[in-house]
Amino acid sequence: MKTVENKLPVASSAALLLSVVKSLYTDGWGHEYLSHIDFSAVEKPAQELSGITPLFSEILLLRKQMVRYLIRQLLVDHPHQQVCILAAGLDPLGLQIAEYFPEQLTSIYEIDTCHMQEKQALYAAVSYNDGRLHTLHADITHTQQMMEMLIAAGYRPHEPTIIVFEGIMHYMPEEHFLRVMRCFCSRVRNNAVIMDYTIPEEEMSSSYISLARALSEIMEINMTYTRKKVLNLLSLLEAEITGVYDMQAAEYVLHGYNKWFRGRGEGLLEMAAFRI
Repeated sequence: MKTVENKLPVASSAALLLSVVKSLYTDGWGHEYLSHIDFSAVEKPAQELSGITPLFSEILLLRKQMVRYLIRQLLVDHPHQQVCILAAGLDPLGLQIAEYFPEQLTSIYEIDTCHMQEKQALYAAVSYNDGRLHTLHADITHTQQMMEMLIAAGYRPHEPTIIVFEGIMHYMPEEHFLRVMRCFCSRVRNNAVIMDYTIPEEEMSSSYISLARALSEIMEINMTYTRKKVLNLLSLLEAEITGVYDMQAAEYVLHGYNKWFRGRGEGLLEMAAFRI
């Protein structure tokens, strides 16, 4: 994949995932950002995914919609917060929430080892210049380096922070997860985390197992977590759990009805929100 104007090379896997969720960005800076990306190289793979099942796009859309919903809910509790988007990739979430919340979000930090240069070039292409939005090149599993870069960029550890941990647990061992989360633990639990994880086959509806295997292969998922395991990990962090959502619950919260997911264990993912 290349950006239209700058002809910057970008991983096709990142383009593929963005192409699936383009409908989230129909206006504003997010739409302008995506308009500078050439998706032609991934049109065929995207069609093949849709041929397997429309649920692939529905799962990804639901996850991203739920992240945005939970951010809005958290801003009701604390109107002025920082946001750290870990393993941010090319997704313009930071750009979108900067536009949606011009006063409530004091600063936004996007952190990853990939795509940060491309993202900066895309921000320049759309003439976006917001001092609150920072892109940092760091490996989140190298926690000391990550925190040093965050603080150097202006992150304030004692102020309320929303940590977006989206699309990461599918590839992360539990000990790495705990090490990253402990960087953001506070005595008064004023930091909130939004995360998702892939559930194992034994927690899925039997009718979804073959589909889940196909999607897991496409997404190269190699780590699964039961809800019990996730809750145990959160207990080690002494976290205050504010919600756990399977796809059925997330769809109902967002839309008030269930179209795609009608029972527990339908879908590949679950999401959790908690304070640390």
